[in-house]
Amino acid sequence: MLVMSTGMTVVIGSAVLVGMAVFIIVFVAYYQQRQAKQQLALKEIQEQHRRELMAATFRGQEAERQRLAEDLHDSIGTMLSVTKMSLNQLNRQLDDAENRRGQLHKTRDMLDETMSNVRRISRDLVPTTLQRFGLLASLEELADRATNDELRVVLDCPSPVDHLPQALQLAFYRISQELLNNAIRHARAETITIQLYCVGPDARLSVIDDGVGFDLDTILEDKKAGLGLRNIESRLSVVDGHVTFDVAPGRGSRIHAQVSLDTPLLVTLTN
Repeated sequence: MLVMSTGMTVVIGSAVLVGMAVFIIVFVAYYQQRQAKQQLALKEIQEQHRRELMAATFRGQEAERQRLAEDLHDSIGTMLSVTKMSLNQLNRQLDDAENRRGQLHKTRDMLDETMSNVRRISRDLVPTTLQRFGLLASLEELADRATNDELRVVLDCPSPVDHLPQALQLAFYRISQELLNNAIRHARAETITIQLYCVGPDARLSVIDDGVGFDLDTILEDKKAGLGLRNIESRLSVVDGHVTFDVAPGRGSRIHAQVSLDTPLLVTLTN
């Protein structure tokens, strides 16, 4: 009887120990899972905060561009126009002295060039065509202004893009500006193609050139030279998109920006 009692005690004790061990294992697993969920939630909050800060930064930049463009147009542009009117009046009052008229015409030509530059800078700061007529018209204007005897800029847009949210239209326009300027200044390209199309729920912008290309890692390591490319990545992160760089030294570049139109973040920015 005593032997059986002792055996039962051992069995019960073993069962208790096993139960405690199982409890500890389950508790540790639950605790680790809860910690992982909390860390994931914290990362999501931090990422959302980072995106909100980036969005606020870009909104601030656009507001500052708007202010500068208005100052250029309303203040400097107006003063230049008034100065040109004064010169025209002075021209009518001068005698026929050839040297005086020649100097006056030269000064007026300089004013015309300055006024054209002011209008160009104002358009670059605030794309009024984008605000009034949408992304396609603004990209057509961008391509037309960049095309000259040495460079052909082509716009390829087979899909309707009028339905794209305003936040995405602005992001795609700024990205096109940046990539087009880079290709013109550094790639020595003869043809640049801007492609814009929608496939299913995704919108995609591609800028393709036949220039000399570049080494992506080298550019990104240079804080000054790589700033434009990092700005592109930052703009796309705000709308939950991504960019792909198909580049290499010695050949043309193909850069693709893609954004899902179903992303909740884009809906939030639009509303």
